[in-house]
Amino acid sequence: MERLGRQRKSFEMNGNTLRAMGLLFMAAGAIGRGIIQNRMLGIGQMTGDQMIAVMSASELNMTLVTVSLILQAMETCAVPVFALLVVEGFRYTHDWKAYLLRVLKAGLLAELPYNVLMGSPLSSRNPMFGVAFAILLLYFYAVYEEKTLKNTLIKLVVTVASIVWCEMLSIEFGAALVLVTAGFWPKRDKPLYRNLIGATVSFLCTLISPFFMAAPMSFLVIHFYNGEQSTTSRKVNYLAYPVLLFAACAAVLAF
Repeated sequence: MERLGRQRKSFEMNGNTLRAMGLLFMAAGAIGRGIIQNRMLGIGQMTGDQMIAVMSASELNMTLVTVSLILQAMETCAVPVFALLVVEGFRYTHDWKAYLLRVLKAGLLAELPYNVLMGSPLSSRNPMFGVAFAILLLYFYAVYEEKTLKNTLIKLVVTVASIVWCEMLSIEFGAALVLVTAGFWPKRDKPLYRNLIGATVSFLCTLISPFFMAAPMSFLVIHFYNGEQSTTSRKVNYLAYPVLLFAACAAVLAF
């Protein structure tokens, strides 16, 4: 059933397609960082000096580094997509605690292949834990929904605390996920304003990483989201990211 006041677009995508696009962006990062950068080039977390040194070694290396950087930029496009999915999931869930628990289970399952793929065991957490903090953030936003000075201050403190915890725990994209989710929530019923705010916040995330200059491009995808929820099973939705990482790990080990 269409939402009142929503105009139909010539092309639309539901929650299934939107999630698939988010996973595609995450796959780009897994290939760019896990396979090309860590395995083929063997340089781990790439610094500016390392990048220049590797690129100057050969034309092949220059091509590989370029492709890796492009794919990593594409990966940041997943942040607004999954932030929107969190907002939509929280709005329509009947049990936010169960929702949070499912995300945490998926995060724990994804942690081992994530660290193997990124070549830095235990140094950072996978993005699913950032999704968990985004859900907790929305719980407080919903509880303190009324527009009062006290509630505004509480939401501000919770937002800052969520970002700090994400940074302390070294959660990949955690702080950005929290920020974009916070930007989406106030205008969640007004897609035009929601997307405008989200794109602005996504671009501001360049303060976290310059790769986020590409993140606003994800709104070329989000624009076509029609608000229809995912119809695939929960197991498929929550196992998709861990399975993606295990598949990428298998590719790395086979290389």
